[in-house]
Amino acid sequence: MGSPGADVTVVIPVWDSYVDFLPEAVESVRRNAPQGPIIVVDNASSASVPKLEGCEIVRSSERLSEGAARNLGLERVTTEYVVFLDADDRLLDGALDLPGEKLAADPGLAVSASSILDAETGERHRNPRGLALNLSRWPRAFALANSVWSLLPIQGCAVLRTDQVREAGGYADTDLGEDWDLAVALAWRGRVEISDRLGLQYRSTEGSSGRRARSKQELRATARRIRERIGHDPAVPGWAKALVPAIAALQLAAIHLARPAYVGVRRLTTGRRDMR
Repeated sequence: MGSPGADVTVVIPVWDSYVDFLPEAVESVRRNAPQGPIIVVDNASSASVPKLEGCEIVRSSERLSEGAARNLGLERVTTEYVVFLDADDRLLDGALDLPGEKLAADPGLAVSASSILDAETGERHRNPRGLALNLSRWPRAFALANSVWSLLPIQGCAVLRTDQVREAGGYADTDLGEDWDLAVALAWRGRVEISDRLGLQYRSTEGSSGRRARSKQELRATARRIRERIGHDPAVPGWAKALVPAIAALQLAAIHLARPAYVGVRRLTTGRRDMR
């Protein structure tokens, strides 16, 4: 790559109270890519979205889902690579350089992701889990496991190939699990690399979708959507499509057995109740 981040566009959707965090998010991008494009999506915000130097603002006349807002920004991307950053998160120094270089050097690499720093605790976030880092060494096994349960965080911590994101259909038009849809599609399109290096500071702010507990009904609906995407995606091999019934069974086991057990243990050990 040329100058740091020059071939990467950062898309930042924003609305309402998230506007307060936008300058910090933009400043974190500028530290990494002084000349890189930034597209701010004004998702029919009730608070005025400021004009920040070097940012292109795309406005929606009506409130879109989180997935559709990111897709609106995607339409304006002209660079080879793209990052989708939430307005209340911040890129850490070096977040774009190494992942971008790896994508440029390896055409078979679909996603170059970094690890996440939890702003609330000051410690490494539980996602991406160690299982994901280890399993990513086997691309097909990872793609299959990621179809059962979300293992690949891509919001802000991953540099993606713009053409592949478009080919995959972008994000799902929803506020629930929209990033999982895209992560599944990308994992079937190439290898995924997850680095131990911290690239994103994640902030779970008031109103963040990550703070809301998902009902089992919502999780089942999201899992069903993943299976439908697998069944219709031409990048998914036939043998994987044939495994959709098994994937469904494993998804249900994860929702009704593994997830409640995991959340229960975490509540006992951390005392936190705002867990997915």
